Amino acid sequence: MMPRGLTRCKGIMPTILGLTIGLALSFLRAPVIEPDECRIYETSLDSANEALALDNSVPAFPASDEEEDFEPQIIVDPKLKPKVDLEANKKKVVRSRYISTELGIRERLVSSMITSKDTVSSLAIAQNKTLGHHMQKLLFFFGSHEQPFKGKNHQPAGMNIVVHPEEDEIRILYQTLYYLYQHYNEVYDWFFVGYDNSYVAGYRVNEIVNHMSITRKLYLGLPARIHDEKIDGYYCKQSAGFIMSRALMMAVMPEMNKCLSGIQADSPDEWLGRCLLTLTKGEVGCVNTEEVQTYESINLENDQQFDVETASSKLFEKAVSAFPVATTTEVYKLHKRFSEVEIDMTYRKIEFLQEEIKNLSAKTPQGEDGLSWPIGVNPPFQPSNRWEVINWDYFDSTHTLTCPGEIPKCELSDMEKKDVHDIVATAVSRLQEKYKPQNMEIDLIKLENGYKRFDPQRGMEYMLDLKLRVTVDSGQTELSHRVDLLRPLSQVEIIPMPYVTETTKINMILPVSVDEAEALKVFLDKFEKKVLMSKDKDSILLTIIFIYGAAEAEKVHQKDDPFTVQKERLGALEVKYGSQENRPKVIPWMSIKTDIPSQLRILDVIVRTKKFTADSLFFLASPHADVNNDLFDRCRMNAIAGWQAYFPVPFTQFNKEIAPDVKEEIEIKGSTGHFDIYSFDETCFFNSDYMAARSKFAQKSQKNQDLIDNIDLYELFMENSELHVFRAVEPALKRRWMLRQCSVKRGDGAVDRCERSNAEGLGTRTQLAMKLFPDET
Repeated sequence: MMPRGLTRCKGIMPTILGLTIGLALSFLRAPVIEPDECRIYETSLDSANEALALDNSVPAFPASDEEEDFEPQIIVDPKLKPKVDLEANKKKVVRSRYISTELGIRERLVSSMITSKDTVSSLAIAQNKTLGHHMQKLLFFFGSHEQPFKGKNHQPAGMNIVVHPEEDEIRILYQTLYYLYQHYNEVYDWFFVGYDNSYVAGYRVNEIVNHMSITRKLYLGLPARIHDEKIDGYYCKQSAGFIMSRALMMAVMPEMNKCLSGIQADSPDEWLGRCLLTLTKGEVGCVNTEEVQTYESINLENDQQFDVETASSKLFEKAVSAFPVATTTEVYKLHKRFSEVEIDMTYRKIEFLQEEIKNLSAKTPQGEDGLSWPIGVNPPFQPSNRWEVINWDYFDSTHTLTCPGEIPKCELSDMEKKDVHDIVATAVSRLQEKYKPQNMEIDLIKLENGYKRFDPQRGMEYMLDLKLRVTVDSGQTELSHRVDLLRPLSQVEIIPMPYVTETTKINMILPVSVDEAEALKVFLDKFEKKVLMSKDKDSILLTIIFIYGAAEAEKVHQKDDPFTVQKERLGALEVKYGSQENRPKVIPWMSIKTDIPSQLRILDVIVRTKKFTADSLFFLASPHADVNNDLFDRCRMNAIAGWQAYFPVPFTQFNKEIAPDVKEEIEIKGSTGHFDIYSFDETCFFNSDYMAARSKFAQKSQKNQDLIDNIDLYELFMENSELHVFRAVEPALKRRWMLRQCSVKRGDGAVDRCERSNAEGLGTRTQLAMKLFPDET
């Protein structure tokens, strides 16, 4: 019989046995470390820094605690607390402006041309005109001990010129390479260096660098042998130009200055070749072939009878450059020939690709029926509903049926006439080219009908009905023939625009006639709430121009002054918001007398006051308009000095007596108003642009001063400046209905726009019909 004690322990025996076995197994599996196998790993701090860290450290616990089990303790003394840099993890991370910079992606090619002070105003300009539009960056270098551009010798416009203080040709080449390395080593992968006594086909240089790896140490050009017992290799002829990779520049430029004194050569190109072979220990010399790309050049010096116009086109197809050239005429002739060869090659490539597309179309589900015309161009846009249907515009050689407003027929503009002439000439030329092998002569009699539309997927499409005279061996005949043409969309380019901000101060000019006195009351109430009571009141300066006629001018400063109430209101605003001393008036105003309140006469008065600088931004407004911050910001962003003037299209309310839905607050609805495309009252422009256009117009109107009343600001900028006149619908510009005074003394264009604005601003056709025939509902 088992003892009672063992019976009680019988339940926990398996547990005790399991713990015992587990401990035994863990001791058996534990690694045995000998004393000789221990290692002490030191930190990477040097001894001085380590000693400094130990001296400045403060123990948080007694030394005796290191041998005992760790127990958390509360440190009351602030001097004993560990010092923690709370700002260490709060430092702002500076990101690159462009993702390409952060990823290390560089631009492809920077080009340089070495010229001289004698040819910088001739050959260098020709190089800039023929090469500049092909290159991402083009620089010109030459050496001079003196200032080259002084007196009558002006620096050529539009050229980036760097002048070295050296006149030795070898040192000029070295300084050029060093400048490129110092300024563009981290920006570009390839460097092209040429001389202005040669012609360079820019498209061929781009084609070469676009198909090569950037990791190679490459020195590419037209090789010439170095005749030397010590050095065996090739250098690139300077007249043909050469290409260097960034990898090679990084390898040799830090040591290249040693070549100036250590290497003697007769020419800069040979010096560079010897230097590169020396610094790379013979690994890198000039080559003319790399990764199937070949650098070829035409040596015009070898053939004195060489004629650019009659030479074989195969000679120009793979050539990168041609040398030497002595005059700008030779440069332009070579450019013309190279461009013709490039166009022919492009057409052949297009034909080849079209044939490939045609052959592959048979393997598609739709077959050849799925091919669009022309082959390789996107198919026509397919509308999903009737609102997306693109209409065709009818035209002939002089007029069109697509006119603004409700005009049924209007004359083509000069640009439209030129477009029609070009497209008709192209159609006749293609027909003559097609039927000439059949001994058929085709002559144009006239354009019977024309249709065009802009397809966003394809470009501008044309359908022309041409009346032609066809001459064959048996006689002549006249027939009508329809042709389809397409002006396809080309490569999309970003147009560079000057930088503008939303912090520019706006000088608002508000002309007010006697008929608009009541509208000024509402305008001032709105202006006080939107501007004077806001934090941006200092960025908007309003100047009011009170316009008096001949009869009203006699009442100025009298009790029956038509603007008495308005001037009192301005005085109240001055008392309320003009508390600071020596501060300009909150809303300055002036009075002028004129029977014809034209925009130009009003602005002339403003300019003569000389209170506004040339860089002042003007906003010519109307008292019937509601102003707001969105409108001001659009004015700042769309008016660019020396570049663009902004003429917003306002949303104008209909006449309240005709449109019953019109309310006090202007709402953009089809039943309450419309965008008045005939209104040019509001505009944003810079004072300098106005003065330049006004001076040009003054030269034209010296004999007839009355012309100033026949032109408005829109016509002034269109006819007397190079500004881009930006015209766009502006939902932030809302205006109340007004009946314009269309003076016959104004120009025909201004009177016509005034009358059409009055006619279309009354109401919708339905509202007008309801007003005319109230009993017909």
